[in-house]
Amino acid sequence: MFSRMLNHCLLAGTILSGSLVLPAMAQVAPGVQPGYSVPAQDLSAALMALARQSGRNVLFTPEMVQGRRSVAIDKVADFTTAIDIMLAGSGLRAVVEADGSVTLAATPAPAAPKAQPAAPARRAQVVPTAAEPLVLEEILVTAQKRAEPIEFVPAALAVMDGEEAARRGVTDFTRLVDEVPGLSINYAFGGANYGLLSIRGIGGADDYKPNGNPSVALHVDGIYQTSNAYLGTPLFDLERIEVLKGPQGTLYGRNTTAGVINAITKGPGDRLEGYVDLKAGSHDYTGFEAAVGGPVSDKVGIRLAVFGEQGGGFMEGMGAGRLAGYRPTVGGKLQTQVPAISDPGHRDGFGDKDLFAARGTIALQLAEETSLTLKAFGSRDRGDTRQYDRLALAQDNTLMNAGEDADPYRFYTAQYYRHHIDMKGLSGTLEHRLADNLNLTVLAGWQDSTRKGGGNGDGTPYPGYQFQFDDRLSQVSFEARISDDRGGAFDWLLGAFYVSDDVDFDSLWTSFTVLSVYQSPYSQTRDSMALFGQGDWNISDSLRLSLGLRYTRDNADFQGSNIDLNPWGISTFAKSFGTSSPFRWDRAFDDDNLSGRVTLQWFANEELNLFASYGTGYRGGGFDGTSIFTYEETLPFKSETVQSVEGGVRWTRDRIRVSLDGFGYWFKDLQATTRLSNDTNGRTNVGRAWSRGVEASVQAGLLRLEGQSLDLKASAAYLDTKITQFTSKRIADVLATVGDPLPGAPDITANVALIHNLDLSDGWVLGSRIDLSHHGKESNRLNALPNNTAKAYTLLNARLELTAPGDWAVYLYGRNITDKVYFPEMNGAARLVGEPATYGAGVRYRF
Repeated sequence: MFSRMLNHCLLAGTILSGSLVLPAMAQVAPGVQPGYSVPAQDLSAALMALARQSGRNVLFTPEMVQGRRSVAIDKVADFTTAIDIMLAGSGLRAVVEADGSVTLAATPAPAAPKAQPAAPARRAQVVPTAAEPLVLEEILVTAQKRAEPIEFVPAALAVMDGEEAARRGVTDFTRLVDEVPGLSINYAFGGANYGLLSIRGIGGADDYKPNGNPSVALHVDGIYQTSNAYLGTPLFDLERIEVLKGPQGTLYGRNTTAGVINAITKGPGDRLEGYVDLKAGSHDYTGFEAAVGGPVSDKVGIRLAVFGEQGGGFMEGMGAGRLAGYRPTVGGKLQTQVPAISDPGHRDGFGDKDLFAARGTIALQLAEETSLTLKAFGSRDRGDTRQYDRLALAQDNTLMNAGEDADPYRFYTAQYYRHHIDMKGLSGTLEHRLADNLNLTVLAGWQDSTRKGGGNGDGTPYPGYQFQFDDRLSQVSFEARISDDRGGAFDWLLGAFYVSDDVDFDSLWTSFTVLSVYQSPYSQTRDSMALFGQGDWNISDSLRLSLGLRYTRDNADFQGSNIDLNPWGISTFAKSFGTSSPFRWDRAFDDDNLSGRVTLQWFANEELNLFASYGTGYRGGGFDGTSIFTYEETLPFKSETVQSVEGGVRWTRDRIRVSLDGFGYWFKDLQATTRLSNDTNGRTNVGRAWSRGVEASVQAGLLRLEGQSLDLKASAAYLDTKITQFTSKRIADVLATVGDPLPGAPDITANVALIHNLDLSDGWVLGSRIDLSHHGKESNRLNALPNNTAKAYTLLNARLELTAPGDWAVYLYGRNITDKVYFPEMNGAARLVGEPATYGAGVRYRF
């Protein structure tokens, strides 16, 4: 009843809000008159926009403007007046030098207290008013490890600010799928904790275990996350998320053959502020997020943020069904010494979340030229592990089917699995200005993760291969960079990087197929160091040549054992895997690589620039992280390399921003999980492949009228991949695989959003948003059969929000409001179903 009521309110409100724009769209908005026009936004981005419009150099340090907002300027003819208005209330002033350049300085303390100019009304950050110009807000990014507008970055880049991420439900890295075209995720055994993230078709055949080398490099506040285990890292109180697509071997290094995702969290800022957000929704879901931060002195700022989720499970557990009490037979004899399949009974609402996370930040201004930011975080996750169901019994009349019907939200199991995941860590960023044109940045981090979980990837109570995993990860990392990026004839950056991680992993398998219980504990220690640099030569006012190089050295030590416990005395382990147990191994791997990238960028005018690049990338070799059942699986695999060609066009004019990218990648010694000679799954080098495609995005301010705005955000990706060479001792697998697309490579992905804001009266604002996302068909493995290929799906989401004059807001949201039944993964007769239609309501207070 609650969901139905919210659905009706949400649709009615969205239609009403959207209908109000139709009469206004019939009017022609006046053109932008000559003068300087920059909307209220992050002060750093606003200053860079003003510098571009004026053709003047505006000089400032990132620390000086951090956390500050600008005041909007609209068609101001005089430059000095424009920048003075922009800086009003910021505590900064503009000093105009003899050559016309501008340097920012602190405003001198007044002789006596006096009123400061009022900050812009908070609702101006929600909806542009008539006083604001018909231009897009500048988007400032750090994808190239320096602050610059997004349209200047010569690489495919998607950015989502923190407020948008919260509104779109992006609470961990996996939630970016269906929000950013070109991204996909495969689940090895169900649940985000064992997912494989891919970008542009690269990464879909990665190792899901903690010691693997993921193709997508995850970063939080610039700290590299070494394992797929961190896919479930809670993301909250964000400044923004940057998604760099394609190989990024120069500035980000190893294991970036697919791309980089960097989540940047908020800092304290220069004034006391915060928020509280509470929400509730379908399937007994509740969530909260809160943060408070600001200065405690002129040298110290702090910020505290918390986040939590409960409930939301939409699956119905049916117990063990017709398999309850089942025991295997050998030679026609019932094996009574084997524990029978238990029946855990019926359970509604399986899949509940149970998550809490917190982060603390301290920002220290050690000196005028030196700042230090320290962050500590921790999270505790005790949620349910999402389960597979199976096809209906009529379609899958096998021993493994416990009586399934056609309802994909029902499943049968012998156990309702929950996971135990704890994460904690510390990080620090030191920034020091060595000279007017020389900056030092140092990042260091430590983090630790423990995970316990289990499951059965076949979606059945039958323990063909039922597993329990227990792993612990610990990593330390360090990066130091020196840069000169003041925009002279030659900008450069030099850096060094080091990371070390330790992994302890234990898997316990119960198998009626092997008629035994067996265990595979292992440990791995891995070290990686790199030296890197990039130079940007501004050949002329319109032409820039960039060259980057990175040298990487990797080594890893891998020890472990396999033990057939044979508790029932009927084990077929040796016959099943072609090897004896117990056995042990102790192996080592080392390799090095030199990668580079050359980019030519042409700025045709202030609105249009084009780039083309050629580069190489590297993914370190190492060891299989799946459970080890044979000697063959203990052998190291070689490093993977890629050659990339990319080109792009960026066009920005007042109220529209357009990006168009084309790319081609050629992979050698492709790493993937596949069937080995003894029929076990293992990670190895499987051959060669290519990936190519085009992407396009448009952001447009369709309408800016008195108290009303309408914006469009649209992006799409077309992808074509092919395995051109496949190495295997199985001829049938070679014939079945060569010519196939890569796993995790949907052919078409797209997202379109319309955002409408309307000033009602007396400061009340009504906002609405509609999102449509499409995800093309894709397979989840090599040698994929039709029942390993997920069909395309399209989802529709909506949000309606009413903001009050006093910083309060209430909102309604709906996800998959057409109640589309879709499957992110197909695994033979087993399948992982996506979330059905869900609705919710929330309240937010800012101060």
